[in-house]
Amino acid sequence: MKGKPQGSPMKIAIMCESELLQKSLEPYLKDYQTSLEKCDFVLSDYQACDMKPVCLVGNFSGAHIKKPFTPETLKANLRIFYERYCKGKQIASLSPKDAKTFAQIDALIQETLNDFRQKLYEILQANKESRK
Repeated sequence: MKGKPQGSPMKIAIMCESELLQKSLEPYLKDYQTSLEKCDFVLSDYQACDMKPVCLVGNFSGAHIKKPFTPETLKANLRIFYERYCKGKQIASLSPKDAKTFAQIDALIQETLNDFRQKLYEILQANKESRK
């Protein structure tokens, strides 16, 4: 079946500083890709826009999608981002600037939770190994 994926109305503008990343994302997301004016959000490796939510991709603090990724994990993470930042009433009622701030805060919270989870896992592993 060709065309736009069923059940997924998200529209994405891809704007990356890395030409390699840009060219890698385009074929994966060709069914979702649109212009900045028509998009629901921007997928980028930098804070590309102040008027739309930006889903950051990369290996840096605050990235919503970490590299490397597969086409499947990329699309799954984009759907999560879309549901969280674009589709909900909470974001729809916010100004674009407030939605961007909310997205940045949420990304920081997610990163902090992931860091905490990793440190907790390391502590548990060290404790387990010390009991041997």
